[in-house]
Amino acid sequence: MSTNQTFLIFVVAVILIASIVGIIGRYMSRQKLFKSMETLWQTISPLETFIRPNSHYDYEYQLYKDNYKPYTLVDDKTWSDLNMSAIFHQMNYNLTAIGEMKLYSCLRGMLTITNKSLLNLFNDNAEFRQHVTFHLALLGKSVYPTFPDQITPVKRHTLLMLCPFLPIITFAIIFINAQVGILLFLLSCLFNIILSAILKRTYEDDLKSIFYASNVLKHGYAISKVKHAPQPEVNFKHFRTARHLTSVLAEVNEEDIGAMVIKLVKLIFMLDYLLFHTIQKSYTTHMKELKNCFDYIAELDNHYSLAMYRRTLDVYTEPRIDETKNSIEFTELTHPLISDAIANDFSLSQNILLTGSNASGKSTFMKAIAINLILAKTTHTVTATKFVYQPGNVFTSMANADSVLSGDSYFMAELKSIKRIVNISGNQNIYCFIDEIFKGTNTTERIAASESVLSFLNQKPNFKVIAATHDIELAELLKNQYSNYHFNEVIENNKIHFDYKIKPGKANTRNAIELLRITSFPEQIYQRAKDNVPKI
Repeated sequence: MSTNQTFLIFVVAVILIASIVGIIGRYMSRQKLFKSMETLWQTISPLETFIRPNSHYDYEYQLYKDNYKPYTLVDDKTWSDLNMSAIFHQMNYNLTAIGEMKLYSCLRGMLTITNKSLLNLFNDNAEFRQHVTFHLALLGKSVYPTFPDQITPVKRHTLLMLCPFLPIITFAIIFINAQVGILLFLLSCLFNIILSAILKRTYEDDLKSIFYASNVLKHGYAISKVKHAPQPEVNFKHFRTARHLTSVLAEVNEEDIGAMVIKLVKLIFMLDYLLFHTIQKSYTTHMKELKNCFDYIAELDNHYSLAMYRRTLDVYTEPRIDETKNSIEFTELTHPLISDAIANDFSLSQNILLTGSNASGKSTFMKAIAINLILAKTTHTVTATKFVYQPGNVFTSMANADSVLSGDSYFMAELKSIKRIVNISGNQNIYCFIDEIFKGTNTTERIAASESVLSFLNQKPNFKVIAATHDIELAELLKNQYSNYHFNEVIENNKIHFDYKIKPGKANTRNAIELLRITSFPEQIYQRAKDNVPKI
């Protein structure tokens, strides 16, 4: 047997053995994943318990937010005040990166997750659920893609397109002159590997996104064949090449020997560069259908995530919309981020002013209403046993803080926060929540400015306002415009007890000075503070 024949047999044998090992390994891994999907459902567990370092779940929101009308989205201040990032992570059972992006956009007010029949499918049909989630998990979150219509086409160079043929030509020379042929073959392989690495570095992110889109098409097609699955508005025949090449295009597991061989072949023949141009052209031609497939996957993922989230809640209900009443009525409402939270019943038909001591529950009550208004509108899910409302947009001014970088004092930050609410125009329904209004300035001016702002907001018929204050005087000034409610506490045996229940009327207790005594301040300080009260 000649040297070139021996070399050829050796190369083929190595590739075959490595490929077989890789295929068996991938098959076993997929079978394990398939079985685990139902376990995740039964144990109410996420597939991943960590946030990936490349996580970019606000990408879709940032990309499209400027296309929406003013005051229709959850703005940054409200998102921060309500700790909506924690709500997002609490709800996030998504299995794909594009599902995460869509859920974030949903909670910011761009869209809704309200397909009841799809939720029922995930809840009631184990076979459907297992097959769909299996394909979603295979798509996964290893890449947070740039959307295909946002990728700038890479210029195609004719000389570079010819380079993949160098190893083929030099390999043929082996049969003419073995020594020269092997040397040229190895040099051409090395040249293409280096060139592939250089080219990939220049467009790596776009390359990953293009190939991720191929996976979206592949798994979208597979899911569409699952019994009872909704059908996307996509003609998958337009993307046959991209779908069938996903195994070649995908990032490989470096522990998979077969996959590493495929990676080496891709580098030698510059397949990434060749296929990038071919596939991107088909995407450009049928971009609308490709985006439909992205939406199809994300919608399925979001409804699975919402179905899982609902199973984590001790109490939830689907809200009822009543367009005839400009009000909110709820029973046993709780804050979704607080375990063992105290529930409250309430009917908000006019603007209210909340008074009460520190830590009595005012802020938590307001945040619970605001968060549930957002969840009601976007996910048709609230943490209550009853919730009837008229949909509207939520704005808050709560957790204000000074900023060293911007140079704003606490009071300036507060002014800017409240001014953005005052400036809201249009006739859309607005739910406004203001906590400890103008607490960054002196008492006299705080009460005067607060009364003026709250009176102004009260004149807007499309506004519903809940404001909280420590200033009992403000409750008296606004009693003809705002309904007074309060939270209170009881001090017994040198301990302070809160029931966190809302009650009608203004607060009639104060606890700051008593807390000096309870927390063991010197008796002299406590007594002097107590004596000062009548003088002020």
